[in-house]
Amino acid sequence: MSDELNPHLHHSTDDKVTISHSQDVSGILEQNRQERIRAEGVRMADTQKVASIPSVIVLEWMKEGINVMAPNREDIKRIKKKLNSPEWAYLRTGGGRL
Repeated sequence: MSDELNPHLHHSTDDKVTISHSQDVSGILEQNRQERIRAEGVRMADTQKVASIPSVIVLEWMKEGINVMAPNREDIKRIKKKLNSPEWAYLRTGGGRL
């Protein structure tokens, strides 16, 4: 099992090339789940790990205009909103709200 990002080239009949990416994220998500279990009932500190975001999701969020790699204030708000939502809860490594 590898958690590295794998690019795939797709050629169409009209000479267009599309690049897609895949990644086996099962190991990352299991690690997140284990960390959430260990963090249960523990108060969040000022500086602590709150999530592990697989590269394939980082790419998707960057396509949405969220600069995950060098976020500005607005990017940080959007990242927090995503991580606080039930849809992205599996990325979190602890409880509480960001």
